[in-house]
Amino acid sequence: MSYIHLINAAWELREQGIISAHEHDLYNYLLHRCNRLNWKNPFNQSTEVVCAVLGINRNALTNRRNRLLQAGLITFKEGVAKGRPAEYTINGIENDTLGDTLTNTLTEAVAVTLIPALPYTINKDKKRHDQTRQKEKPAGTCSFSKPLVKEVIDYCRQRRNSIDACAFYDFYESKGWMIGRNKMRDWRAAVRTWEKKTDAELNHGSAKHDNSRRYEEF
Repeated sequence: MSYIHLINAAWELREQGIISAHEHDLYNYLLHRCNRLNWKNPFNQSTEVVCAVLGINRNALTNRRNRLLQAGLITFKEGVAKGRPAEYTINGIENDTLGDTLTNTLTEAVAVTLIPALPYTINKDKKRHDQTRQKEKPAGTCSFSKPLVKEVIDYCRQRRNSIDACAFYDFYESKGWMIGRNKMRDWRAAVRTWEKKTDAELNHGSAKHDNSRRYEEF
């Protein structure tokens, strides 16, 4: 069978309920690996790699490849420790498969279509996306994370100030954590600013005249 015939045959078994979607995913991955190895058949594949790519554990892998064996799609031999990975054989591959002219053009399309959401692909794309967003971020901007009330209380206790942490939180919560027209950049700095204002108000309140004192008239 050619590459396309193998793919179609597996889909027919899935449509008939002979193999499940999970077993189909495993078969697609093994077929993909065989293709990437230039149709080396049988071929060796690490159990750890298969589990990592498909996001499954060893028990799930064992059950799924046993079902593929029963369905006649593959045969396999257990591996021996890390030095000798498991050996898989894709049933139905003929010699002319090596010369399949569609292989080169379909390999990438099949890998994307039939093996969705590979962990390493997602992580690579996410890292590239994050780097792009970071480059596009305007200069001078910074991210702000709204604190929890407990964080404000703990910080005020650490500073040993007389600020009402709940009042501080409620005040800026009502303003959308804005200072004037600008987004707050550092809530701890805002606490310290409140601290200075509170100390100034207390000092001003204590500076009162002593009305009991007598003053001489001149």
